[in-house]
Amino acid sequence: MADTMRSTSGTFVSWEEGIGDDKKYHMAYVSPAGITLVRKMKDYKEWQKIVVAAESSPNEAADLLQSQPKALHLPAGEISKATYAEELRQLSLYDQSQQKIKVPEGKEQALIFEAIKEHLGGTESEEEADAWSVMQSPLFVLAVIAVIGGFGIWFTTICEPEYEATGRRSGMKQLLNTIGYKIGPVWSSVVVGGVAALVLFSMIYQLIKRPIRQVLTYSN
Repeated sequence: MADTMRSTSGTFVSWEEGIGDDKKYHMAYVSPAGITLVRKMKDYKEWQKIVVAAESSPNEAADLLQSQPKALHLPAGEISKATYAEELRQLSLYDQSQQKIKVPEGKEQALIFEAIKEHLGGTESEEEADAWSVMQSPLFVLAVIAVIGGFGIWFTTICEPEYEATGRRSGMKQLLNTIGYKIGPVWSSVVVGGVAALVLFSMIYQLIKRPIRQVLTYSN
């Protein structure tokens, strides 16, 4: 779930990221006075309570967010640059000392970037994304594939045709053993390798193509 609230004083955006127990909740408020972020909240009810309060009182949204323990506020005069690469789902803010602040992933990044242009202006330009920005997400995905895929391949090697499951959840154990045995380590290796190859080829393509990053620059 995501919400966007615009008023003459600023733009409020809230969104979710992740699934299950790893889900995180975020909020952002952009106005001519600056940008306030509240990132990686874990309590859904508390997050929802703040969202409702901010949308009910737009003029108090900035103060409400800034009062939160996880709040990060960048006054307008302290922002040196904002960059957004839609293809890479990367929105970053930089202060005057060039410290990078990442805005969590989500389609709401585009709304926040548009709000920054609307309320804070800035000198617009474009640049090619650097190699590390292109590589970091695919490399993480490859690491996950290696761990999960490695476990899956190992599991198929221990599955036996004569296995008889006992105890709790014996039906599930028997089913997993049957599936693992029928797939086998060879085909499981092919599947894992194929998925990894797709991710790798996609990364190489992006390194060659180099996604465009939109840039907003601010003077001191």
